[in-house]
This record gives sequence, C-alpha cells and structure tokens, in this order.
Amino acid sequence: MPTKDKIAKVENMASLIKDSKAIYFSDCLGLNVEQINDLRSKMFDSNVKMQVAKNTLIKLSLKKAGYDFDSTEILKGPTALVYGIEDSVSPAKILMDFKKNNEKIDKPQVKALIFEGKLFGEEKVNEIAALPSKEVLFGKLLSGLSYPISHLLGDLQSSMQKVVGVLNSLKEKKNN
Repeated sequence: MPTKDKIAKVENMASLIKDSKAIYFSDCLGLNVEQINDLRSKMFDSNVKMQVAKNTLIKLSLKKAGYDFDSTEILKGPTALVYGIEDSVSPAKILMDFKKNNEKIDKPQVKALIFEGKLFGEEKVNEIAALPSKEVLFGKLLSGLSYPISHLLGDLQSSMQKVVGVLNSLKEKKNN
C-alpha cells in the first residue's frame, strides 16, 4: 500500500520531469557530503535540481510523466535525477566539470539522459556538454545578424563620401 509521502514524491518527480528540458540519470555513490554539497551549490547557481530517490519511485514518476521505456538497465543501483529546467545543456556541463575536477573518484557517473524528450545513453553526455551555452549562441546569432547591416552601412557611407567628393570637385571646377 503506497503511503501519502510516496504518492506526493512521485507526483513531485513527475511534475519536475514534465517541466524539465533534460533529465540526467546519475550515480553519485562514493561522493562524500562535502562533495555532494559542492555539486548541489553549482547546480543551484544554474537553476539545476538534483534529487535522489528509490528506483521504483523514479519508474512510477517516469510513467506518470508519459515516458514508457524499459528503464531496468538505467535504474540499477543508487540513482540521482538531475533536472535541467531552464537549460538542457547546463546539467551536462556541471556534471562533466565536476567529474573532471574529481578524477580520483570518477563520479558522478551519468547512466542515461532524456534530452528534449528523447532517451539517450551515457555517451551523449560529452557531446551535449561540448555544446555552447545559450548566451554564447545568442551572441553568435546577434553578431551574425549585425554583420550584414554594419557592412551595408559602411558601403552606404563610402558611397555618400564619394558623392560628396564628386560634388565638391564640380563646385571647385565651377568656381575656377
């Protein structure tokens, strides 16, 4: 018989899963309290949430959120869900940077991820972590959009300067 606490936890997790752009299934076993707190603070700064739950509750939450896939291989051993609520790339960057800075323990280990509604294996995490952030992409987009306009303005200015030059030379010829 499910308790009210477990039902509420499944509801909460299902809601977070639906609202997230990416969900990372991670194994954080082996991290001490200080390392977990450090990881959580880095996630908090980027509006990324991490939640450790029983695999049966995660399975129920996934089903409730509309994901129907065989999660038996993914949900072996302790599992932490990392939710990318605003950004689907930030969690991958945080997890991979943390793992790189703590090479001795080689954790957290990403088991799989749901990225933009599709399930991927752990090999995709490195590819996603290599993607530029939203801010960098917006900067590239804006510079790409502004280049033709600035180029056009430069051409127009040089054309106007040529016209002014021709008019000045005509004026000087008339005066002479």
